[in-house]
Amino acid sequence: MRKYLILIFISFQFNSITGQTIQQIDSVSLKMCESLSTLKDIKDDVKITMIFQKHLPDFYEKSNITSQAVADSVKDKVYFRLQKNCKDFREVLAKLAENNSDWITLPKKPKSKVSKKEFSTLFKGGNFYYKEYDNGKIVNVLITQNNWVEIFEDNTYSKLLIHPKDNGEFDLEFVESNHIRKNLSVKGDMYTYGLYEVNDGIFSIWISQSDKAIYGFRLYPK
Repeated sequence: MRKYLILIFISFQFNSITGQTIQQIDSVSLKMCESLSTLKDIKDDVKITMIFQKHLPDFYEKSNITSQAVADSVKDKVYFRLQKNCKDFREVLAKLAENNSDWITLPKKPKSKVSKKEFSTLFKGGNFYYKEYDNGKIVNVLITQNNWVEIFEDNTYSKLLIHPKDNGEFDLEFVESNHIRKNLSVKGDMYTYGLYEVNDGIFSIWISQSDKAIYGFRLYPK
């Protein structure tokens, strides 16, 4: 099982090429999350193996999956949706992957220290970048009008729409992606962010997960 953690959680496309709906994938991922929470005093990598071995064979059988290629595709989708839906799973992965970036876990939503001018400056557009959690690789971000486009090291991309709100907050709405992490989200998924600090042109941003976990990262100007 791969041990890498996606902490940007911005949005990547779910392609239903196997016939399973996102609701079915999420259903099994939530059951796996429940099982994970019951495992104590076991090595973290073993926990991951155990929940996949416990739940996926039955899921394959109920879904009439007999092809190894399809089974592998479903496993990938479940793996990514677990990161979106299960805080315990993210915490296990975080222990297995070294943080080579400036991502942090925040105890709560930070109070914004930015002015309206600083907030509007971000969305006037420009070229920015952030660092990926586990490998520190650069992800370029192009902001133009209402668009937020991420361009990865392999030249794949994720495209989102920006919806500014109050108090330094904004939503990003997933549109499309051809990145390898395309299994994380579905079209129209909304993610809530907040700009809470600006120092030397560097934007400190928090992101809220569906399970209320809060993470912080920095967006750098180019």
